[in-house]
Amino acid sequence: MATAAIAATRLFMPQAQAATAPTRRRRPPAKTTAAQAKPEAAPGHRARETRDGLVRRTLLVRRLAASRDATLVVIVAPPGYGKSSLLTEWADHDDRQFVWLDHDALEPADLRSTASSILACADDRGEFVVVLDDAHLAPPERVRDLLELLLSELPAGAMVAVSSRTEPPLPLGRLRARRALIEVRVPDLAMMPAEASILLRQAGLELDVTTVQALVGKTEGWPVGLYLAALSVGEQADVAGALSRLRGDDHHLAEYFRDEVLSGLPPDLTEFAVRTSVLEELSGPVCDAVLETRGSALTLGRLEQASPLLRPLDPAHEVYRWHGLFRDALGAELRRTAPELVKALHTRACAWYEAHGHTDQALAHAVHAHDVVHTGDLLWASIVAYVTQGRNEIVQGWLATFSRDELGSYAPLALAAAHSFLAAGNAAEARHLAVVAAAAAERSRSGRGSRSLRAGLAGIEAFVGRAEVKGMGEAAERASELEPEDDPWRPICLFLRGTALHLTGDSAGAARLLEEGADLSAATAPSVTALCLAQAAMIAIEQQDWDTAAELTDRAERVIDERGLAEYPICALAFAAAAATRAHHGRADEAKRDLRSGIELLTLLGDFTPWYGAETRILLAHASLWLADVVGARTLLAEASRLARRTFGAVIFEHWFDDAWSYMDALAETSLAGPSSLTIAELRILRFLPSHRSFREIAAQLGVSANTVKTQAHAVYRKLGAASRSEAVMRASDAGLLGQ
Repeated sequence: MATAAIAATRLFMPQAQAATAPTRRRRPPAKTTAAQAKPEAAPGHRARETRDGLVRRTLLVRRLAASRDATLVVIVAPPGYGKSSLLTEWADHDDRQFVWLDHDALEPADLRSTASSILACADDRGEFVVVLDDAHLAPPERVRDLLELLLSELPAGAMVAVSSRTEPPLPLGRLRARRALIEVRVPDLAMMPAEASILLRQAGLELDVTTVQALVGKTEGWPVGLYLAALSVGEQADVAGALSRLRGDDHHLAEYFRDEVLSGLPPDLTEFAVRTSVLEELSGPVCDAVLETRGSALTLGRLEQASPLLRPLDPAHEVYRWHGLFRDALGAELRRTAPELVKALHTRACAWYEAHGHTDQALAHAVHAHDVVHTGDLLWASIVAYVTQGRNEIVQGWLATFSRDELGSYAPLALAAAHSFLAAGNAAEARHLAVVAAAAAERSRSGRGSRSLRAGLAGIEAFVGRAEVKGMGEAAERASELEPEDDPWRPICLFLRGTALHLTGDSAGAARLLEEGADLSAATAPSVTALCLAQAAMIAIEQQDWDTAAELTDRAERVIDERGLAEYPICALAFAAAAATRAHHGRADEAKRDLRSGIELLTLLGDFTPWYGAETRILLAHASLWLADVVGARTLLAEASRLARRTFGAVIFEHWFDDAWSYMDALAETSLAGPSSLTIAELRILRFLPSHRSFREIAAQLGVSANTVKTQAHAVYRKLGAASRSEAVMRASDAGLLGQ
């Protein structure tokens, strides 16, 4: 086993001692090796000393030690998974005798006498384990013949254990059906976070639990990958940043893959693996298309046998994927050895996925091929689905690979980018890209998709292009007319038209359009559904129909939760409507949660389109008022007022502002009255009011003037809302200000 692979399964020594040999200890005397039991026996047997410092695999060892009925254990995994270390640890914790085979044992011509010699090394109890480690280093036919002889002659209680980087040439299916087989494979050997934490700490890397879990996910628990990652990031000043950027093309990992994996593959399999590394999932048909060849399914079968780093994704073993880090390394090898092929391979992959209706994969390959036109055509055709179904981050990632000039060079790509930035809350960039898209469309004059592009431009104009509400409604209606009834843009247009009607005071017409928009978008555009329901809830709140408002906002939040839209900035309006409704109904905890979410998402939107910002802040302000946060409400209303002044033609805002300020005035008046506002001097006077003493008598006892007592008594009446001394006493008693 390579030095790095051995090191990865050890508890590492300090770096100053790294070059020294690890300490060793022998097995307890009870565990007899073949050489100790019978020195004259077959020379191919050798004893293996256990090594201190292993990352213990306790559960696996217990499972193996308890397996007494099976006759064969196979441990199959790529290099660096700790196969040899597991065998050693198992031998140290099992009371059976272990007989270890050297590969020399497979050299003699008479394998039957070799098998007999091996079995003769075992004691009379019949409970022993014959171990062949690194079986992939021996000729496959020799391994098969010897192990079949051993398995046919094993006494009851005896077992053969084989570890290998490749599938052993044995009838595993038959043994599996007979329950005579124990299999330990990559998922069993992959390290859990607790084990990985030990390994990383001993490699000098102290990480918190979350970071360890993320690194285990990236390396898929591969022990040597964890160790090499520790070596790589240990050289960086920013450990967290280095871990987030870690890929299989890191030089530590790439060198290991070349030395330990690729070097062991035949040239034809190496070339196949390197060139198909452009694919995230590998199947016979797509590999045939990408490589312009035939028979890839059979090649994948050979690769699966040769390297467990190729993982089947289906029970039939027709679709595969590479270990993520190894795929990175293969990609680096492709760029190093055949960079001229990269674009062509991605272009063929894009064509195959597009022909088979897999838009996500086709787009990803078009982006990797850096094909502006193909990316633009594919993305524009699907942009509504991406931005309304919570998948806009994927689009943003694709767009980030192109420069601004490249984005603006092709109208469909520029317009798709505009809608993506709009969904992300970047209205300024959306406006810029819409202008660029219009100019690019004018330059091309090809007419390709021109009707759809005009509709898309009108949609951008409706959302962020005009401050005048009337123009917003007209642009949305124009966009609707340019597309057929079943077009995915229709629900968005209905939302914008409904909002425009609401802003201009036509609540009934708005409600009809918003209801239609919510129904049409329910299956295909959930974020639009949430927006339609939130806008309709705002209308219900205006009409004091709080039950309807609660029903609408509850529906909107269900859509957001079910479709994973809680961090979508454009959904701020839905959280704001929910916060206002729930605060009014006394659902304080839910209202506070929605208020926080709405404010956080609103912050991400920045200086978004004025009408949207005004509406959302007004709803959040009302929620704050009902939750007794007057200061927060004042701040939100001030911001909303600034934005409302920029929304020309909107008539509903004045009513909302009047209600909010009136409510705050009432709160201010209440704060100047009521039992809680009584001063200490007034409370002192209040104690005397239940008695029959006159103001003059009270003044004499307190040592103040009668006029002072009268003034303070009248202040008590006013603050308690009482018209007389007796009513003030009654109200004070009800408020608990007087003893019983």
